[in-house]
Amino acid sequence: MSRLGWTLEQRAGVKWFFMLGSIAAVFGLILGIALVAMGNTGGWALVAIAVVTWSAGYVTLKNIRKSQP
Repeated sequence: MSRLGWTLEQRAGVKWFFMLGSIAAVFGLILGIALVAMGNTGGWALVAIAVVTWSAGYVTLKNIRKSQP
């Protein structure tokens, strides 16, 4: 039995949460860069966390979208 595609409401929810995650990643990047500029080395960790989590979400959604009919 083949899998059905996402409903319109599910796609809208995914787009909303991805946009929210993207905004959070941008704020994380800005904060991380500001911390690095002030001399706090923990800013690099924040930048890395923001980039890795956003990238993982993007790749996951891209793969799920490809597998949908």
